[in-house]
Amino acid sequence: MANRRTRRTITTFVALAFISLILIAFSGPASSGVVGVVKSVGSAVVSPVVSLVDAVTRPIGNLFAGAINYGAVTAENGRLRATIGRLEQQRRSSSYQVQQLKELSTLQNVPFLGSLKTVTAAATSIDTSNFASTITVNKGTSDGVAIGMPVVGGGGLVGQVIDASSRSAIIRLVTDGATHVGGVFGRSSIYGVVNGVATGRPLSVDFVAPRTALRIGQTVFTNGLNGAEYPAGIPIGTVRSASTPVNSIQMSIELAPAADLDHLAFVDIVIWVPSQ
Repeated sequence: MANRRTRRTITTFVALAFISLILIAFSGPASSGVVGVVKSVGSAVVSPVVSLVDAVTRPIGNLFAGAINYGAVTAENGRLRATIGRLEQQRRSSSYQVQQLKELSTLQNVPFLGSLKTVTAAATSIDTSNFASTITVNKGTSDGVAIGMPVVGGGGLVGQVIDASSRSAIIRLVTDGATHVGGVFGRSSIYGVVNGVATGRPLSVDFVAPRTALRIGQTVFTNGLNGAEYPAGIPIGTVRSASTPVNSIQMSIELAPAADLDHLAFVDIVIWVPSQ
């Protein structure tokens, strides 16, 4: 019985001594002498234990901290994405407005119309496919627009009005397969009929005699002959290829449209009707 009491007393003493070392090692500034030595010993003994506990508990603490901050981070990301979206929308809107101003300024420079009166119209819808190429604009009969009137852009002929109501009109583009325009090559006496083929396709020209001397880049204008549907001198397109197929009775000619048909936010409707 006495031995048990002795061992219990020794165990209690050792435990109290170990706790004392811990308290001394981690309280107060460093000291010299016996206390300093004891602190150093206590730190040397306890530090590995503290490091081990810290290594085990730190990831757990970080996990809980991350979980707590996740909502805030998600909200901040959402705000950043919204800001980026607004900036991108502003950039696109600014780019579109610049393009519109460019088209409008281009319409102010159409010397090929001479003194002919025009009505500037904005496109409200575009319908282009393999079968039809038309746009609808916001000007109509109340603005003096009538069926058959030519329509131009900054570069040249865009098409012709094929339908009109009080406040709107439908324009058939020059690339539409139903388009046929009498043309003349530059200042020459070489005439032909320019035809639409399909959206995105070059224009074609009929009735030009085989082996006629043409050059790439030559401009074809509306010929304005008596009874023509268009006044003279409007650029239709430029020659991009010209050849005479074997045994053909006419040349094979392709034109690139003179007007920028990919940007038709605004057009000019020419207030003009053919002479009777």
